[in-house]
Amino acid sequence: MPGSPLYLLDSSVIAKWFVQEDDSDKALEIRDLFIQKKHRVSTISLLRYELGNVLRKHPAKRIESVREDFESLSEMAIPTLDIDDPKVLTRVFEMARSLEITFYDASYLTATEESKAVLVTADKRLFGRLKGRKDAILLRDWKTPFRRGRVSSKVENS
Repeated sequence: MPGSPLYLLDSSVIAKWFVQEDDSDKALEIRDLFIQKKHRVSTISLLRYELGNVLRKHPAKRIESVREDFESLSEMAIPTLDIDDPKVLTRVFEMARSLEITFYDASYLTATEESKAVLVTADKRLFGRLKGRKDAILLRDWKTPFRRGRVSSKVENS
């Protein structure tokens, strides 16, 4: 795994681990590769709150299953970045304004830049605002970088 890219997952990807939606299979593949230590992933601390909101809105979710979801997420021990430096928060604000995206989405994008990661999002609207950026992947377009035990050159060169 040394030298492999770091993928920063936003809430739209991680929510698909707990709620069956389009592209949940791809999100679960990323999760499984992380658990198998074949991928490096991270997120930001805001994820827990956004995930909680997604789960709250889902009609099939009950308290016990949500508790299990959060316990599962906790057990995975995904490295979590905190964005609390005033200079970084100012960059988040500037990015939100310039790209006309939410402060929340700009937080993921700024964390991506700070950690030199590749953002993975299922949010088509957000991805549309990021045209031309090489540090973002739309989950729908995800292709595992592992082919027969080797990392594909597409990921190695990104």
